[in-house]
Amino acid sequence: MSKRESEKRVVLFAAIDREQHEALRYIAFRERRSIADVTREALEEYVARKSKEYPISAAEPRLIDTAKVSTGRS
Repeated sequence: MSKRESEKRVVLFAAIDREQHEALRYIAFRERRSIADVTREALEEYVARKSKEYPISAAEPRLIDTAKVSTGRS
């Protein structure tokens, strides 16, 4: 992966079911890939499928004003 590609990445922390994790781990092991790579591929497929239902453009996430997002902390 090039530096430019890594600059586009965002770290995502997500709690998933144990069975989902085991499935991802098994698939990654069998295909000699990382769990992260398998997960990225699955997300790409999901987003491609959903983008037909909800047109998603690259600009849309920028419309959210992150300064207004509350973390629940004071």
